[in-house]
This record gives sequence, structure tokens and C-alpha cells, in this order.
Amino acid sequence: MSLLLAALLAATVAADTPPAASTYLAGIQRSSALQQFLDRTYADLAAGDASLRNARVHIALLDLTSEPPQLAERRGDEPIYPASVVKFVYLMAAYAWQERGALRIDEEMDVLLREMIHDSSNRASQRVFARLTQTEPGAELAPGPYTEFALRRGAVDRWLAGLGVRGLHCVNPTYDGDGDLFGRDRQFIADPRVEGARRASDGEYDNRNAMTAVGTAELLALLATDRALSAEDSAVVRRRMRRDPIEQRHLAARIAGGAARRGGLEVYAKSGTWGPIYADAGIVRDTSGRQFVLVVFTQGQPPYRGDFIADLTQRSAEHLFAPAARP
Repeated sequence: MSLLLAALLAATVAADTPPAASTYLAGIQRSSALQQFLDRTYADLAAGDASLRNARVHIALLDLTSEPPQLAERRGDEPIYPASVVKFVYLMAAYAWQERGALRIDEEMDVLLREMIHDSSNRASQRVFARLTQTEPGAELAPGPYTEFALRRGAVDRWLAGLGVRGLHCVNPTYDGDGDLFGRDRQFIADPRVEGARRASDGEYDNRNAMTAVGTAELLALLATDRALSAEDSAVVRRRMRRDPIEQRHLAARIAGGAARRGGLEVYAKSGTWGPIYADAGIVRDTSGRQFVLVVFTQGQPPYRGDFIADLTQRSAEHLFAPAARP
């Protein structure tokens, strides 16, 4: 790999990064009052849900209406495999790449982004990620070409680092498991030497994607406040992520379903389900512009598939959007 290529790839960290992003994230404060609400609410919901008590639950709740933003979390700094939640990261990255002239969202890419987010297509995520990182699937690579391939696969992580977002390792697309993971993709996902890889205790691949609830909430906060992308592109991305539990009935137990119980709220989110993982991450906004971010990853065996995410969303909206809460 040439030194020029290495320099160009490394430059993706800072290219056109909004300087306000990292400053905004650094100002987020942990709130004892919000933490008490989250702890109390989790305990109350878990008391009547044995399958939830048996699951490992990661939560981040971020009140964006407060100044500075207020955070509460449960296992919020522990990385976990995010399933399809990672797809919203690649959606944001596509618009960030376009803003700096590294990608054009043409008709084909527009369709792929819709399929990746609305339909949660893994095949679409593979094609989107290939364009973001300028990598293609194929046979295993010799050491020299593999080094270049691995460096390119880290492009999204470098962009996230430039924003000041921590705790996200987004270096792979998502797979269906029907033979679509092979060759150099399998070579890379099994490589424990990649920066950010963590030893897999469950026998899975070391270099899988991993996200923390807090890191995911930080990125969503930047999307909610137009700090990662231009205001115009932020609005487009949120529109692509808008969830409607009436149109998509499977979202009734996720953030969109919980918000719909209260009414008058909009949700921009991406859910994920894979094996033991049941997750959702999104922005909830009311008509006055007040908003919060909620991220929930559950991991259980047997897998958790209950209503906790929707219940927590409803209670969070009632708490944070209550008239008495904001004079």
C-alpha cells in the first residue's frame, strides 16, 4: 500500500467534520435525577417480566431538551453486537461522504439506502458498505492486498472518531448467513488484530461490529441536532429513518410503538433482531421540538422478544415531555 493511499484514508477522520460535534458531545452530563427515573422504571418493568430479568440489557437515555444534554444509562458503555441497528450509521455515513465529494447518492444508491433502512436488507447493506469503503467481496487476500483492504474497511470508524463519537466499531455490513459471508469478508471479520476488535467469548468472530448504547446515543444526538451533517442532509436522513408502527406492524414493540401510545410524537429509528439480540435505537420528538434519544440492546438466551422497549419509550415520553417538566 502506498503512503499516499494511507494518508488519504487517514484524512477521512477530519475531512469536513463539523467542529461543534465533539464539543457538543463532551458537554453531555450524567444526570442523577434521570438515572433515578431510568433505574426505577427498569426495576418496575422487570418485576413483571421474567424474560427481561433473564436478559442482559444495555440502555442509554439522553434528554436533548435539557441544556446541556442529560444522560442516564444501564450497561451503556459495554459493547454489544448491534444487529441491524448499525445500518443507520452507514446511512449517515453515505450523506457525510457525499457532502465531502467522496460519493454521489445516485439513483442506484438511493434505492439501496431505502432497502437497507426501510426493508432492513442485508444485501443492500453489503452494497452500500462496499461503496463507502471502496471494497468488494471476493476471494481471500494475500498479506499486502489484505492490509489495504483492512484499512479501507475502517473508514466509517475513522469518521466516527473525527466526530468525537466513542464506543462504536462499525467495520462490516450485515449478512444473511446463507453463504454471503466468505473469502476476504470472512478473513477480515475473523481477524483479532484489527483495531477495535474484541475477543468473542461466545465463539463468534472477533472482529464483528460492536456498539455501546451510549456511543449509539451520541451519534443519534448529533443527527437530532444537525451536528454530524448539514441541516438539509440531517433532515433527509431523519426522514428515511421515520418509523410508523401502523405501516410496519413489527414495530409495535419497539420505540415507534411506545411513542404511538402517547400520540403526537415522531420517531426516527433503526431496530435490529438477530439470534439473541433484540434492539432499537432512535430519536423521539414532540410537536414543540422537545426530543430525547433512547437506545436499547437486549441479549438473552432464550432471546427476549417482549414489550420492554415500547414500555420504556412510553414512560420516557411521559416523563420528559410532561407539561410540568418544562416550564
